[in-house]
Amino acid sequence: MMKSITAVLLVPLLWLLWISSAVAAELLQAGVHYDLITPAVPTHTSRPEIVEMFNFKCPHCYTLHRELVEWGKKNHQRFNLRSLPIFWGSQTDLPARAFFTAQAMGKGPEMQTALFRAHFDQNANIESENDLMFLAEEIGLDNKQFQAKLRDFGISTQVSQALQLKKEYGVASTPTLVVNGRYRLQSRHASGSWSRMLIIAETLATMP
Repeated sequence: MMKSITAVLLVPLLWLLWISSAVAAELLQAGVHYDLITPAVPTHTSRPEIVEMFNFKCPHCYTLHRELVEWGKKNHQRFNLRSLPIFWGSQTDLPARAFFTAQAMGKGPEMQTALFRAHFDQNANIESENDLMFLAEEIGLDNKQFQAKLRDFGISTQVSQALQLKKEYGVASTPTLVVNGRYRLQSRHASGSWSRMLIIAETLATMP
């Protein structure tokens, strides 16, 4: 009981004091600051991995993405950061296809940002192939090559794998961060603070 009270009192100070990861790890509690993924999903990287599970029509995903871009600039050598788009209900898979196609052509991050901006800032229809072609050209991709790869078998496989990982990770809403295939983290675990969410993810990623 005393440990629980101490954790509640000290965890808010974590964000201000940036205490050591070992102490921070002791303060974080399953069910409070993260959810355990059971069974854990194997990763295929030598570095700690943080997976961004998002939806292109999710406003909170757009907000977190901007935080992640800045965070990634400082931490890309320490962590393997992956972005996996998923979709719900009647949404089509075209935005996800556009992202994976651009990624295969060396412009994944650019397309991710372009899709978010197109939907939220420009009111574009990101489920329109014509609009996607425009975005591809805008970020410097060859339109013909992009269109040819958009429905390629390899792209279809990546879309299916993302949806399968959504199930294995137990993702029921976006945005969700998945750390080392073992921990699932959403904004509610960080009192709605995106910066705290990233600190928790970073701490979990370095836990043994």
